[in-house]
Amino acid sequence: MGRPNAATIGAVVALYEIGCMFGALSCGRVGDWLGRRQTIRVGAVILIAGAVLQTAMIDLPMAIVSRIITGVGNGMITATVPVYQSEVAPPSSRGANVCFECSLLVIGMSMAYWLEFGLYYVGGEFAWRFPLAFQMLFAIILLFGTIILPETPRWLVSKDRHEDAKVVLARLWTDEDTTHPRCISEFEEIRDGIELERRMGQSSYKELFSKGKFNNRYRVCLGMLSQIIQQLSGINATTYYLTTVFKQAGFSTPMAMMFGGVDTVVYFIGSLLPIFFVERIGRRPIMLWGLVGQAVTLICLAGCQKAGTDYKNGVISTPGGDGGAAAFTMLYNFVFGASWLGMAWLYPAEIFSTNMRAKGNSMSTAANWLGNFIVAEITPVLFEGIQFWTYILFALLNIAFIPMVYFWFPETKGLTLEQIEVLFATDDVKADAESIHNRHHNADQSQGNFDVEKVELGGDGQSGKIEMDQSSTGVGNNSDSGNEGDKHAAHAETKTNQ
Repeated sequence: MGRPNAATIGAVVALYEIGCMFGALSCGRVGDWLGRRQTIRVGAVILIAGAVLQTAMIDLPMAIVSRIITGVGNGMITATVPVYQSEVAPPSSRGANVCFECSLLVIGMSMAYWLEFGLYYVGGEFAWRFPLAFQMLFAIILLFGTIILPETPRWLVSKDRHEDAKVVLARLWTDEDTTHPRCISEFEEIRDGIELERRMGQSSYKELFSKGKFNNRYRVCLGMLSQIIQQLSGINATTYYLTTVFKQAGFSTPMAMMFGGVDTVVYFIGSLLPIFFVERIGRRPIMLWGLVGQAVTLICLAGCQKAGTDYKNGVISTPGGDGGAAAFTMLYNFVFGASWLGMAWLYPAEIFSTNMRAKGNSMSTAANWLGNFIVAEITPVLFEGIQFWTYILFALLNIAFIPMVYFWFPETKGLTLEQIEVLFATDDVKADAESIHNRHHNADQSQGNFDVEKVELGGDGQSGKIEMDQSSTGVGNNSDSGNEGDKHAAHAETKTNQ
């Protein structure tokens, strides 16, 4: 391609993220119109078309256009899959499901690194055209895999397809018995939540960015901030240019590529931890400790890289800086995989109401890709200009994010999506939600369709009427929260009676 300079390379890499951003933004309306499953299919088709063009590219303009097209498809997928998962998973395993998706993301990245390491010894055009074509395999699997997936019950209820929603719930949680108490209770909670949204007029982008009774502006700011934090934590400085990082640490190109593959294995091991712990210790502790760990490892990485450079220049006589830089690069990716890799995708998928979830998650995912673009664009220039200080810069950003997470992010562990919806709402909405629940409960009792019994829905076995305890994490008298009580948010408890 004419050996472009660092700025051009950064642009070619980063424009993929611009395509992803526009693809994610389109899901706000497309996801509500077509449904979650169909949106994933459309994204997979667009990604396949872009991958074909990438494989056939002959110059830089074609590389840029094909990467943007591929990005649009990937943006639609990444904005929709977490929404899909959050809408079909029970509260007790919702976080683990999304974190498991992120672990599979690292497996894909690891496959890419090892594939490119092997093809480094092949040479010629095949060495770079084959990996670009290889991505189509997974898009095809995803496309045909959606055939066996159901549409989410929350989207079906939002379209007044109540019987279809009951069938999906019965397939998910019972032996296809639509009269099972759990199936009925979850359907009623979803129905009541969507009825509440309709009564409050929640549907438009204008409502998404207004405070209102559901504090949507606060939610969308939290969702976008979580994704921006992930991108500005420094992950893409050590991922997109991982081989460059190891080469700067003093390794030869083949060794740098091999260590890049080893790093992705370490990254994957870290990504497994939230699967087992996110529903036990919650989202906030993982976020906070992740920021601390990332800051520490980045500072150590910078120090080791400086020591390695000084050793080569004869400034110091102690070797080992290069090896330390490689070790702390891997340790940083381990910490990131165990924290912000999954949390940035999980949190936005949880905090929006059903009618706003596609729009809100599209905005937060777009913020992710915008941050991705910025980091991918500036990283090669930073490495060229300030070298190891690049890591210090990202470490300082991690430290700056700690108070934001501590004061602004409420805990969502163990709550149903409908409980989380009420978590952010004003007091009159909470009262309205309780009245809707009681009205439907009394109506169902009067019909005599089933016995009255308690059904536990939450991961913590919650019972009791919808109520809020503003005592533990960040949604209090914040200017955008509109909630009464302490500034540190909340635990919601809900009893659903059959």
